Amino acid sequence: MIVGHLGLALGARAVDPEAPLGWLVAATMAPDILDLTIAAGGYCNSGGVYTHSLVAIAATASVLGAAAAWQTRSGKTALVIAALVVSHLLADYIVGRKALWLGGPVWGFDLYRWPWADFLVEATTIAGGWWAARRWGDLPRWASSRVAVVVLILAQMGADAVQNGGASHDATSCAKAWVFERDRVDHREGEYRHR
Repeated sequence: MIVGHLGLALGARAVDPEAPLGWLVAATMAPDILDLTIAAGGYCNSGGVYTHSLVAIAATASVLGAAAAWQTRSGKTALVIAALVVSHLLADYIVGRKALWLGGPVWGFDLYRWPWADFLVEATTIAGGWWAARRWGDLPRWASSRVAVVVLILAQMGADAVQNGGASHDATSCAKAWVFERDRVDHREGEYRHR
């Protein structure tokens, strides 16, 4: 899930209208932010094992929940933040595939294979979260406007349009690239040994 995670953050505002919107967005995007950080460091995170596995999500939910409790002094907000981190993984199981644990299976429905289906799920999540937050969540004026929900849905439409023509997100792609590179290097070393 891409922009749909923001719909989950908006929906969480309906559950806890006092929760700071920044905390809600940070919680729902935390696994992907960690993914980007790992990728920027040049490390392989095949299947999201270090950011989206069951253990990684539990650790991220615990850390962010504790930090939110300390900063906001609200147990309710802490629970909402932790639940949002968990909801990130549940949503990703619907649209993608993620490793359950290190060395474990990769699982998910992988709606990314069908951009139209991914778009329907994400647009529904965005619209539903926005509607719930607007009705019960005390959003800032800019976030509760119809323009905000249209912009989010258009952003999702754009994300789906550029996803390699609907190619599946192969959760093992960096592992395959590593194996290919390893085999290429082994082959070269073999050539040197034969000379």
